[in-house]
Amino acid sequence: MTFVEYKSAEAIQNYKNTQSDFVDYVRFEGDASFRKAQKAAFIADEQYTPDYDYKKLNFLADDDVLTAKKTAIYEAVLELDAAKEAPGADVAELELYRQFHELRLKRIMLVEAARNLHSTGTSSEMEIAREAFMQMNEETYGEIDTPVFKGMLSTEIDRLDSFAPTNDLAKNIKSELAGLLSHSETDGEVEKDLLSPEELEKIREVIFERYSDILAAIPETDDSVYYDVTECVDIMNHALEVAGLASEGWLVMENPAKSNPSTLTEEKKINLPSNTRRNASELRRLTLHEVEVHARRGQNGVDSGRNILTFGTADYADVEEGLGVMLECAIEGSFDSTPFHRARDRYLTAGLALGVDSGRPRDAHQTFNVLWRTMAVRNAKDGEITEEAITKAKNQAYVHVENAFRGTPFWRQGVIYTKLKVYYEGLQKNAEFFRDNIDNLDGALDKASIGKYNHTDPEEYDLIVSSVNASAEI
Repeated sequence: MTFVEYKSAEAIQNYKNTQSDFVDYVRFEGDASFRKAQKAAFIADEQYTPDYDYKKLNFLADDDVLTAKKTAIYEAVLELDAAKEAPGADVAELELYRQFHELRLKRIMLVEAARNLHSTGTSSEMEIAREAFMQMNEETYGEIDTPVFKGMLSTEIDRLDSFAPTNDLAKNIKSELAGLLSHSETDGEVEKDLLSPEELEKIREVIFERYSDILAAIPETDDSVYYDVTECVDIMNHALEVAGLASEGWLVMENPAKSNPSTLTEEKKINLPSNTRRNASELRRLTLHEVEVHARRGQNGVDSGRNILTFGTADYADVEEGLGVMLECAIEGSFDSTPFHRARDRYLTAGLALGVDSGRPRDAHQTFNVLWRTMAVRNAKDGEITEEAITKAKNQAYVHVENAFRGTPFWRQGVIYTKLKVYYEGLQKNAEFFRDNIDNLDGALDKASIGKYNHTDPEEYDLIVSSVNASAEI
């Protein structure tokens, strides 16, 4: 047996089973109570930017488990390279696995780059750390689409220009926001509709029929009735039972360390932040997103016996998040809705922080100042903006700003964690996917639920089906 043949045989045994379940953002969370205090001080304008203490980043250099994981993933990549040279090798499938493992390496390297942002050093060393972090962001999550961002900003500037304030607060905010955006250029870009109202309505009808049992697990209460985190956990655990996922070990639980809901397949847990508060409509959207997208795709990946479908192909993340947002928008029946604006505002946040509109990157404070005023104008009723509306806009904006600047020193201009932009990008891809399958939406949803992969890519779908079928025949 030649060296290549030996390594190929070894790869067949190892590369599909190598654990590669590294999640980068959990390293950026920090202590929940400290984070809450920093948020309050920042919003109250008592300090310029938050100053998070990332304990998981601080101990990264001594993390033997992470070092062993990185070594195992790297060895799997080398095995895959060798396996490609074997006679009759399925090069396409091997490349899919290679991309899968390479992305995990990039996520580890991204976190290592984030750690270096906090190290003291010379100005040149700090600049090298900044460049390394932003380069790893781009390699991991791609570049921002300038025309898309500028189209969004054009919509907001047009809204601002036509805004007719009817009280002093609103007049001040319009004036302030106009000043903050005075150097912004949109280059004539126009924001495009993702789907027509008729297409979205067709999707909505199928969603309500397909997931009727799970949606029925949510109480039929007026939207003025809100449930706290304990009640939300109980309701969503009931939905897991109805969905058949509780019997597979899935559980919803409160997690004080989380700032946003998150689903971890390897632990079979859906985590809700302690400040979770939802009404019935919001709970339906949250349940579809976390249970019928993240958990369902994860469990189906587990059932397939393929790690790549359990933890996700290299291109799965944005389309999975986009699928969750799409289902939320569908049951809402509109893109002028909370889930849509949540995804869109994340994209706006990324573009503003990077300075795509002006060539002038912004720090967390500068980004926040533009974002909350943009939200306040958009949400204004009859030209009036109240103190209560300002407080709401600031809290909404902070969530996105924190999402962008987490893991970084918040005072660094244009140094952000760019994962937040994938929500809208995935929504775009899913809009096109459902438009192309508008006459077979159930079939499209079946295809999307196979596991954690890019269901909007026909080539990846064919490769996944072929791989699963081949495995079943062995």
